[in-house]
Amino acid sequence: MKDGSAFLNDNAQRIVDGMIGDAERLRIVVSRGPLGERLIDAGAKTVGSVEAGLRMAEAAMGGLGSVSVFMDRASQQWPFTVEARSSQPVLACLGSQYAGWNLSGQDYFAMGSGPARALARVEPLFETLSYRDIASSAVLILETAEPPPRAIVEKVGKATGLATEKLTFLYAPTQSLAGSVQIVARA
Repeated sequence: MKDGSAFLNDNAQRIVDGMIGDAERLRIVVSRGPLGERLIDAGAKTVGSVEAGLRMAEAAMGGLGSVSVFMDRASQQWPFTVEARSSQPVLACLGSQYAGWNLSGQDYFAMGSGPARALARVEPLFETLSYRDIASSAVLILETAEPPPRAIVEKVGKATGLATEKLTFLYAPTQSLAGSVQIVARA
């Protein structure tokens, strides 16, 4: 059931639309996959950026939080601090941001995070959450250097009940700028 205060995939879709509009500045690449799915490379075969990672993190939280970065001289190896805030941390984190969806198949492995999880509800965790998303599109974040293959796209489409052209996959490897910021925003 939708509680009226959170629309995770709708919120994330607005963030993704903004990223697409700013693709050149964010140094991300937007394309369509073979099943019509939208693919956003935020650091695999493109440079990406810290800002792309901040927006990925906000999309991963289903738009229920804000993520910022600021200078921190405590560490010379990483001179920045990433801060995530949410007024609905349980739903933002466990219902969306948590990388709990194991998506593996023929020589492919990725952990899925983001609001598509709340639509698919394939993890046991969702039995304890009192939230069910209703959406006409879904956003999934993948920690990987490769876009999802057909079998994974089909699996996500089936689990969410959506046509594959209604799916957006944001992906970046953990060692990329965007990927590392997105992951640190979970801590």
